[in-house]
Amino acid sequence: MTSRSDIRAALGRRQRGMTLIELLVVIVIIALAAGLGVAWLGGGERDRLQTLTDRLARDWQLAAAVALGQQRVIGWRPVEGGYRFVAWEPARDGGAWVALSPDATALAARQWSRPVALEMASAPDEADGLAPWVAWWPPGEVIGGTLTLSSRGETRTLTVDALGVRELTAP
Repeated sequence: MTSRSDIRAALGRRQRGMTLIELLVVIVIIALAAGLGVAWLGGGERDRLQTLTDRLARDWQLAAAVALGQQRVIGWRPVEGGYRFVAWEPARDGGAWVALSPDATALAARQWSRPVALEMASAPDEADGLAPWVAWWPPGEVIGGTLTLSSRGETRTLTVDALGVRELTAP
């Protein structure tokens, strides 16, 4: 049986050092902070353009699905510092391209997080401010092409056609 003095002595002892669990928790916190710091402070210029390219590819896939689901013609075009989606609104006099409102569909206008240069061989004249560079029709047809995105010496190329959206240059 333990006496009161033994219990007091055990309780009165000071713990020295850290337990293994505490040490592991500190190591995990430091590793997470280092990983986030590298990603946030400039680790991977190549990864940043890849992220922009991946987001554009997902948005193009969504545009094809919206065109099919809403039975309307959807277009994509770059704007200053980003891109937006437009829709064809038929009218008696032929119709016109109109910008999609962000609350009407998930295809909101986007801004690039860094300067990006775009090049597409089949791009329309800049004088027609809303004419899309790429367009999707409800039955699944697409007027596509190949788009090259360049930023800070890095280049990515996307193509969109009846088979879908794919990246031509791997990182």
